[in-house]
Amino acid sequence: MQTLITDATLVLPDRLIEAGWLLIEDGRIAGLGDSSSEPAPGLVRWVDAGGSFVLPGLIDLHCDSIERLVEPRPNVSFEIGLALAEVDRRLAGCGITTEFHAISLDDHEFGVRSVEFARDLAMAIQAHPDSLIRHQIHARYEVTSERGFRTVQEMIAGREMRLVSLMDHSPGQGQYASEEAYRNYVKRTASMSDADIDALLELKRRQQAGVPARIEEVSRQVREAGLALATHDDDSADKVSAWPRLGVTVIEFPTTLPAAQRAHDLGLAVCMGAPNVLRGKSSGGNLSALASIQAGLCDVLCADYYPSSMLTATFRLASMHGLSLPQAVRMVTLNPARAVGLDDEFGSLEVGKQADLVIVDLPQPHLPRVQRLFVGGQERMTLS
Repeated sequence: MQTLITDATLVLPDRLIEAGWLLIEDGRIAGLGDSSSEPAPGLVRWVDAGGSFVLPGLIDLHCDSIERLVEPRPNVSFEIGLALAEVDRRLAGCGITTEFHAISLDDHEFGVRSVEFARDLAMAIQAHPDSLIRHQIHARYEVTSERGFRTVQEMIAGREMRLVSLMDHSPGQGQYASEEAYRNYVKRTASMSDADIDALLELKRRQQAGVPARIEEVSRQVREAGLALATHDDDSADKVSAWPRLGVTVIEFPTTLPAAQRAHDLGLAVCMGAPNVLRGKSSGGNLSALASIQAGLCDVLCADYYPSSMLTATFRLASMHGLSLPQAVRMVTLNPARAVGLDDEFGSLEVGKQADLVIVDLPQPHLPRVQRLFVGGQERMTLS
């Protein structure tokens, strides 16, 4: 089966090809170029892009939006298969072709954030091979959790995820500079009483002593399994400096500019939230994604909690914040693929790579719209 996309503005890693064409064969990109070298007629299927942009499919390393589809309100839950089907359609409509669902492994800290939910989602993904897009697990291991420690080891052994991140939501560092900030966040996001929060904090304190040993063991197992390793909410250059020896390749949401700068200096991929770009600030009052981009310290954008933010942030960075479109597109395609070791197959419009791509137009300024979405060369979504 061959598909030829014509009259397209192809977004390559380093340039645009206007009035371009792209040939798909056996699920991969078989050729591309401009109108001077367009293949001869006689192909099985033609797609006229009408001058619209053709991008690689977006790769989202971190989004927890499925949690809100399973538990849209505190103590109101729906089956995970239904939530996965719903988020599958939403992600496809946002131009995302590979999603890393960021699932927490801790002590049932906030609602569905539990080891049970993580295992249920992994099973649901395996049970739905006909999904529109590619689904992966990003296991966010809360390092103060002994339950999470046991589960992440089991999931690593079973190759149930592609990415593991080390996170510490203990108050007084990272995302929560004070205990008050932590308490306020928990109250906003979960139906926990003051007594429940007290018990949770006490549990974290009791399990704190074992954190260094658990980090060492989890990182060793990740390396041996050939998986990608990230950290979460680093707040200092010193903290970042400790990670490369453990095999960390991604620094997610550094909370300060010095932490982001140190990660950049060490060659680690700095990942920030696309919602942060659109809003112009961090929801927690930490480092602004725009500030990190303007300083040249941000490599990857992720959806975090708002899937449609990725494509919109990409085009706004190119039209309003001084980046070229290829530069902005790399932040949601090739750079995340490279950060987790998938760039041989995904992340750019290059001959031989998987034909995961999206056709995008701009019916309104700064509001891109997905017209068509291809995964492995198969058209999975068409705007009627």
